[in-house]
Amino acid sequence: MTIAKPVLRFIKKSNVIERAAMRAQSKGGSGMSGQQRVMHLRRRAGRVGLAALLLGLYGQAGADALDTVQWRAGLRLEHDDNLFARPQDPAGDWLTRLDAGVRLDKQWSRQRVLVDVGVVDYRYRDYDNNDFTATPYQAQWQWGLGNDLGGEFRLSREESPDLTDPAFGARAVNVKKQDTQRAAVQWQFHPSWALNGALGRDKTSYSALTATPDETVRTAELGLRYLSGKGSYVELMQRMGQGEEEVQGDFDERHTRLYAEWAYSAKLKAHLGWGRLSRSYEQGGADYSGNTWQAGARWQITSKVDLTVSADQAVESQLVFRSRTVRNWLVEPRWQISQRLSARANYQHSRADYEQALPGLGQRDDRTRVAGLALDWQLTDPLALSAQWQHEKRSSSYPGLDYARQRYWLGVALAF
Repeated sequence: MTIAKPVLRFIKKSNVIERAAMRAQSKGGSGMSGQQRVMHLRRRAGRVGLAALLLGLYGQAGADALDTVQWRAGLRLEHDDNLFARPQDPAGDWLTRLDAGVRLDKQWSRQRVLVDVGVVDYRYRDYDNNDFTATPYQAQWQWGLGNDLGGEFRLSREESPDLTDPAFGARAVNVKKQDTQRAAVQWQFHPSWALNGALGRDKTSYSALTATPDETVRTAELGLRYLSGKGSYVELMQRMGQGEEEVQGDFDERHTRLYAEWAYSAKLKAHLGWGRLSRSYEQGGADYSGNTWQAGARWQITSKVDLTVSADQAVESQLVFRSRTVRNWLVEPRWQISQRLSARANYQHSRADYEQALPGLGQRDDRTRVAGLALDWQLTDPLALSAQWQHEKRSSSYPGLDYARQRYWLGVALAF
């Protein structure tokens, strides 16, 4: 917050702690009134439609970096002109997304505890059978012993509508849930070398039938990292996993990866990685393997303009195909118009190749293009506004899977 530095100077010079606390309490009071304004906007949205939309834009509001506890509230109103990604007779709808949460971030010496808990409510105007409430959370303990040994314990959950692959002609919004548990450790046994290890469990599930199956994976990984001392590093990692997948049952997984991050300067950073993923099933006949890779760079062209470019390839499980290989290319420029106003644009091209279909199914290849524009405005320190437009189009070799959609959303967010 802009008030942070004056407050710190006041405390340092006069050491009047009680007066500083009164000022902090006063700031909290203004935050509560902001929260009431958000609730008022939500009540008005259903009555006055687009006029209410123009009053609130969704964004991320900044709070004082020194705050241990941060409360937040947000409202986003969104229109999707093809909610179920149909090739014909598209169904449009309005979505109201209301979220609230609290974040605790506390550090003692080399120990840091972070807890983030929230509630996100999704309400559709016409297709209200798709209404649902998500409860995302994150709990993380970053620990350190001395200067050479550290690690983290982390639990998290994410829930959100997944509209990316309605391969079965779904007529309901699919909800994707991801639960992650992870324990990791790093030992820097030499100024230029570190040993990494981790145990993890990832569970992904869907509320509706999609082309991607539900699965649970338990993994153990070991990596060796070389540090350049200038923010760059190279790492070789081996991950072994076991899990269960919907329909296909138990499997073993192996992923070997070589990855590097390069800090050329303070304005230019890049990353590059390559790996090999293989999965074998107890039932047999569904085994697959493939190459994975990532490449990208971020360039701070000027003090106000930066550019991010990236590309990657992943290999994923499928229900009616043995697997699919997905390649993504992304270009994302950003312009910091002023201290409080910024604009973003992005273009992403994705190609999905499906391998070894079940008997009777033909070849499937998809091409998806997504373009977007966004405007973010930090109106005041606790209040942020933003607006975004997105156009998405998919063409598929499979009949009935082509679609085009446009989405608009406007919102408001508070952090105090």
